[in-house]
Amino acid sequence: MGNSEADLLKHKKTFHDFYNENFIKIKLSLMFLGEDEESAKDMAQETFERIWLRWTNFPNNYARKRFIKVVSRNMWIDKYRKPKLFERTERIIEGSCHYTEEQVLYNELIYVTNKALEKYDSQKKDIFNEIRIQGASYKDVSEKFNVNIKTLERYMSQMTKNCARL
Repeated sequence: MGNSEADLLKHKKTFHDFYNENFIKIKLSLMFLGEDEESAKDMAQETFERIWLRWTNFPNNYARKRFIKVVSRNMWIDKYRKPKLFERTERIIEGSCHYTEEQVLYNELIYVTNKALEKYDSQKKDIFNEIRIQGASYKDVSEKFNVNIKTLERYMSQMTKNCARL
């Protein structure tokens, strides 16, 4: 037998002993966290698979025990964190798509409105923007632009009819 084969056999024996000593502890700790027995077994198996892949990276069993405790706990956390993260991401994507759709419609509305108001001077456009887009009252706009309320109503009627034609 070559040196590497002897090392492999030694590692297998050491791992087997470590596994037998710690598997139940890890499984029970996962069950204590609320996992059913089958899920706890699966998570414990995966934990030991991960330690086996890194077996020679650890100087002793104490370091390996710390590693499997951290790995098993992280796996338990991930089991609940990932679905919530996925759900949250879906809500964000749906919300941003909805926002984007609304934003596109809003931008189109603004574009069409500006196109319909091209023939009016800038003061009338500003008046229309203040009342229809910003939601200001006729009284506030009449004071701001120093225009009679009846004149404002006439302007708004003309501009609204022009917008409705488009």
